[in-house]
Amino acid sequence: MKFYRPLLNLSPRGTTIFFLAIATFATLFVLYFGFIESYGYVKTTAVITELSYEEDESDDSKKKVLPKINYKVGEKEYNVFLKSVMTSPFKEKKIGSEIKIEYNPADPSVAIEDSSEFLICMLIIGLVCIAIPVYILLKNRKKRELLKSHQTEPMFGVSRKCSEERKLYFVTDLGTIKGTCHIEDADRKILYEAVSTKFSLLADSEMEFVDHILNHRTPHLVGKVVTSIHENTNRHMWGPNIDIFGNIQPDYSTFDFDGNEIWGLLYKNGIEIKTNLMSLTGWISYTIYRDGKEIAQAINSSKFVHEEDAEKKKIRSAIPNSGFFRITTKEKNLDAIFLTLFSISRTTTHY
Repeated sequence: MKFYRPLLNLSPRGTTIFFLAIATFATLFVLYFGFIESYGYVKTTAVITELSYEEDESDDSKKKVLPKINYKVGEKEYNVFLKSVMTSPFKEKKIGSEIKIEYNPADPSVAIEDSSEFLICMLIIGLVCIAIPVYILLKNRKKRELLKSHQTEPMFGVSRKCSEERKLYFVTDLGTIKGTCHIEDADRKILYEAVSTKFSLLADSEMEFVDHILNHRTPHLVGKVVTSIHENTNRHMWGPNIDIFGNIQPDYSTFDFDGNEIWGLLYKNGIEIKTNLMSLTGWISYTIYRDGKEIAQAINSSKFVHEEDAEKKKIRSAIPNSGFFRITTKEKNLDAIFLTLFSISRTTTHY
């Protein structure tokens, strides 16, 4: 599993909670070490007289530096080891150098390092962790509203039929986190594709759907993949999660598309999908309907989607991959087919 997968599978709300949790921890960290632990302590300056080293329990290969310090309170001098949990990483500890400390006036032999600079830095980090996701999500919301206000055309173009059925191939780019994909013909010419224009971990990513046949580009906002734990009670929520026996699972994966839940959006635009498990090894066929009429059949394949490539890689081509499909269709307009397969691929591969 890639290191970025857990973040990618969080919704915008989830990523906001993730960053706010970091901010909360940083803030509590500052409050405890900056105020609670040293409440009532007196600040003064001490001189490092000795450096001692002890094993770091969190990392056996490193050692913690424990400076012995000398400072004066009234007429009395104190020589103690500074065993503070919080020691500033910004200044190197050297014998003879001065260090700012805080001591307990009730017991001046108890001293901790004055790490106000470090604590202020932690506080700033906490505030930034709060500000960034909030700013990005507000900006994303504005983009959604702006995109909706400009959507005057129908979601899919008018259905146009070819005289003969043709074979097409849906290919997913599994090499990047941006989740681009395309439909190509038998000659490997790209006919339709989704191009990432701006990737975001915190909010919707910006993509362009490009119809190379009509030379038409359409901007879209594509959200993160999330998995619902609710039962598929709605007809359109057929769910791409199918077990090895062909049963639809009670949970299903989905994502927002231009601010709308994708399966509900497809259903409202006349798209329905019927699935058929072709073998216990995971080969699944998807029959796509538009306004009750079949427009395409897509069978998932291995990543060697072209037959001639699969022939050369016989063993590896026997492993199905939900991000690749072989399509048979008479449809010239690929809008509906592409978005449907894009949705299936995105929710089954979780890219």
